[in-house]
Amino acid sequence: MHALRVGALAVIASVVAVGCASDHVMGPGGPGRSPYPEPINPYSVLDALAIAYENKDTLEIKALYHDQYDGSSVDQTDPSPTTLVFSKANEVAHVSALAHSSTIRSIHLTGAPNRIRFHDAGDPAGWATIQNPFSGIEISDVSATHTVVMTHNTMQFKFIPTAPSPSSPTDTTWKIIHWTEVRTP
Repeated sequence: MHALRVGALAVIASVVAVGCASDHVMGPGGPGRSPYPEPINPYSVLDALAIAYENKDTLEIKALYHDQYDGSSVDQTDPSPTTLVFSKANEVAHVSALAHSSTIRSIHLTGAPNRIRFHDAGDPAGWATIQNPFSGIEISDVSATHTVVMTHNTMQFKFIPTAPSPSSPTDTTWKIIHWTEVRTP
């Protein structure tokens, strides 16, 4: 993820070669009930995203992002900030690299206590936005646990309604269509 990209990028880059792994699909394993909530609203998509990221599950990551997804991230604490741009394939490759890392032991995302859904007037009708849904990320590798608190990151997730849910043909499902992240001093 992006602070996840920006905040934790240095941590992740130091322990895994992001982008070097193949696009290998990996699920959380084991038969039985899925650990993921149905993507029936933007909140459940974020919950599923956190679980998929912690499980390093590329199959679920693919399911959560819309095919036209685009994301961006910029670290304004960098003396020469550059905007990084991400596609759905980039997000899947990132999680695949985490899954294939022999040094990453665990990842834990902390959800923000007050996630508020709203409609951004600049978005198409039906879209939803949630700002700053995560307050921190903890990454444990073979040598240490690294914690990134998101106090200086602004994340904005945008969601698009998609097809009806397989479990209920009248219910709409949601996907992540856009994600921006800015780290400030």
